[in-house]
Amino acid sequence: MKVYTDIAKVKAEWDKFNVSDFIHSTFLEVFYINHTKIKHLFVIDKDMRLYAHIFELRFDKIVRYLRNKRLLFFVKFLKFDVLYLTNSFITNIPAYASINKINLDKFLSVLHHNYTILVLPDFIYNNITTEKNEFCKIEVEGDMVLEIHNMWCDLDRYISDFRKKYRKKIKKFLNSSSKIDVRLMNNNDLVFYSDNIKDLFSQVINESKFSGPLFNTDSFLSLVKKDIFKVYGYFINNDLIAFSSEIHQEKILYSYYVGFDKSLNKKFSIYPRILLETINNAIVLKMDKVVFGRTANEFKSNFGAKPIKSYVYIKVRNRFLSIIINPILKRVTIKKWAIRSPFKGYS
Repeated sequence: MKVYTDIAKVKAEWDKFNVSDFIHSTFLEVFYINHTKIKHLFVIDKDMRLYAHIFELRFDKIVRYLRNKRLLFFVKFLKFDVLYLTNSFITNIPAYASINKINLDKFLSVLHHNYTILVLPDFIYNNITTEKNEFCKIEVEGDMVLEIHNMWCDLDRYISDFRKKYRKKIKKFLNSSSKIDVRLMNNNDLVFYSDNIKDLFSQVINESKFSGPLFNTDSFLSLVKKDIFKVYGYFINNDLIAFSSEIHQEKILYSYYVGFDKSLNKKFSIYPRILLETINNAIVLKMDKVVFGRTANEFKSNFGAKPIKSYVYIKVRNRFLSIIINPILKRVTIKKWAIRSPFKGYS
């Protein structure tokens, strides 16, 4: 097993293994080129490929997850190098391919890079072997998933399946967003509106709970060249007021990075319109489901999406530091919210 940080040194050998689109070297290279402040790890073994990151993480926003707010003063000063065993920019799709379970101890023994905290998403934790299982299991906000029924031939048919209360709400969103023109963005659009996209994205990301590695929206230009990635622009009088991005893969539509003008969101129902456009795309493309991601869960449940429980497994490398941090991690909890039931009966 070998670990590289330079994609050029592994590119020739990397794709000889049976890798998916999400860990193909040409896909990973987009993140590698556009995110130079984090360490990109390319792990190669005879029967395995694994892509991971090491990045600096500040805990100043973790207070939103703490039951005990008295820990705020201490937590906001913590900053660590995190070894995250997946692609930290696409967290709900595995960034590895392996014939057998991954030997975590072997990997860590050949890793010659410093880190303080090891984080494993549940999908990789369930596919590792280790003799030192000293992880702290933490529930995180799960993906919101909408199953697409085969009788939904268009958006109107989808809306007709809502109970009256929710159907009225959806129609209100569509009415207030009627002035918005939605179109697929091409390479020229992404270049021309590059600064606008950055600004719109920052307005959304600034409210996120953790300050992990910041996605560079310049990556869109390279990603749209992949058949599986799309970016849509939302315009009023040719002014870009929002964007959304999607990954299409194996009958699943993944809704990814979005950005929108916060000052116009309520008036024009921008975010609800983004959700509806995403659902419509899934219906038109005859997808099996939409995976929306981990934000605004209660709001998304108004559209029929349901939560999928998700966990991460965390291990603090330094034993002394673990005595301090583990009690804090055990106090981390996701915010409780009410799951809506918008459909008439069968959903």
